[in-house]
Amino acid sequence: MALFPNSNFNAADYPALKRIPNLLTLMRIMLAPVFLVLFLQEDWVLRLAAVIVFTVAAISDYLDGYLARLLQAHSEFGNFMDPLADKILTFLGFASLCILSPDLFPWWAFGLIVGRDLLITWMRTLARKQGFSMSTSYSAKLKTAVQLIFLYIALLSFTLLMIPALQQFVEAWLIQTGILTWMYFGVMAFTVYTGLEYVLQNRDLFGKKATPSA
Repeated sequence: MALFPNSNFNAADYPALKRIPNLLTLMRIMLAPVFLVLFLQEDWVLRLAAVIVFTVAAISDYLDGYLARLLQAHSEFGNFMDPLADKILTFLGFASLCILSPDLFPWWAFGLIVGRDLLITWMRTLARKQGFSMSTSYSAKLKTAVQLIFLYIALLSFTLLMIPALQQFVEAWLIQTGILTWMYFGVMAFTVYTGLEYVLQNRDLFGKKATPSA
C-alpha cells in the first residue's frame, strides 16, 4: 500500500523529509542501550518495557529502509549507519541473554556471531577502498530477520519467566526442553553460514581486484 495514495507526492518537493530515515537509524542506536538497561532488571514490568523498546527499534529497521526508498533518500551516511544500527541492536540483544543465562546461551556462540559481522564489515571497507561495493545477499537479509525473530521469542520468554503464574509453563516448555538453546545454536550456525557465503562470493577482494556487485 502506498504511503500517499492518489496523490502527486514528489519527495523532491520536501527535502526535509529525506532526513527521516537517518533519524530513525539514529533512534535505533539510542534505543539499544535503553533496552539493555531495562532488560537486565529483575522486574517483569521493566523487562516487558525492554521488549517493547526492542520491538520498536526492530520495526524502525524496516521503516527507515522503506522510507529511504520512498523518499529517494539513500545516502553514504545511511548506507553505513543502518547496518551498524542493526548490529548494535542484535549484539546487545544476544549479550543480554548471555548475561542472564550463560548456560543456555554460551558466550562463545555469541563470539562467532560478532566475529562474522566484524569480518563482513572489514570486507566492505576493503571493497570500498578498491572502488567496489558488496551488495547485501538475500541470505544475509534473511539472517537479520531470523535473528530478530529469535531474540523477540527469547526476550519475551525471559520476561514471562518473571511472572509467577507463567513461570512453570515457560520453564517446562521453552527452557528445560532446550528449545531456546537449540534455536540459539541454529541462529548462530545460519549466521556463520551467511558469513562464509560472503567470503566465497567475494573472494576476489583478497586478490588484485574485486568483482563489482550488481
